[in-house]
Amino acid sequence: MHALSFPVRLAAAGSLAMAAVLLAGCGGGGSAPAAPAPVLELDQVWAGKPFALNEAVTTPAGEEFTATRLRYYLSGFRLRRADGTWFEPKTDAQSSEGYVLVDAAEPASAKFALPAAPVGEYSGLEFRVGVDDPRNNAGAQTGALDPAKGMFWTWTTGYIHFKLEGRSPASPEPEQRVTLHVGGDGLSRTVYLLFATKPLKVAEGLQPTIHVVVDVASFFGGEVPLKLADTHTVMDGPHAVPLADRYVGLFRVDHLHHEPAAARP
Repeated sequence: MHALSFPVRLAAAGSLAMAAVLLAGCGGGGSAPAAPAPVLELDQVWAGKPFALNEAVTTPAGEEFTATRLRYYLSGFRLRRADGTWFEPKTDAQSSEGYVLVDAAEPASAKFALPAAPVGEYSGLEFRVGVDDPRNNAGAQTGALDPAKGMFWTWTTGYIHFKLEGRSPASPEPEQRVTLHVGGDGLSRTVYLLFATKPLKVAEGLQPTIHVVVDVASFFGGEVPLKLADTHTVMDGPHAVPLADRYVGLFRVDHLHHEPAAARP
């Protein structure tokens, strides 16, 4: 998948209006955007119940775990048209915008605008969990990729794509610490979400919203559940490969809705 970068602005607190007009433009053909940009809203849960930091849960392996930090990058968004082609925004390879940092400690970070798309119907959404390799090797940057965000390895090259920290009685580390940092080249992953029941409609006067559930418990599940007694500290690329494969299954579409868009001034 191509490295993408497009302006993304978080919604102002308590407002559904986007903070700025997003970059228009379309890769792969199509007309210029002429409708409100779709919004992606993430609902972070644990096995169907609201997920919260500093609350103890039981993992699929039967271990107690209390998360104290959950952060991850999303980037490279593109929409699949009903005819199977893709809408990709024009990009600025020098811009660090277009990378979204979702932080469980900041609920507002879980709702943001996607690129403004041409009028039409779309059957699916694709994005990357993490930072693409070219940008990962471009050094410290600004915006969501600012090292001050705490997602940049100062002792080696690159960004942390996914960070999960907490405590578990199963961990042999001091203070029962759990530190799972997935970062480095080759460890971003692509997620494709199909809108199975109805298409996403982009049209004048409509504000389309994609609600996606992020089930943190699924990170610990699968055919071989993650055991914190064995995997409690990961802070380099080679040991993070099995973890990178896990975060692909975190996401699923819950529903779409289309509300009348706020009148433009």
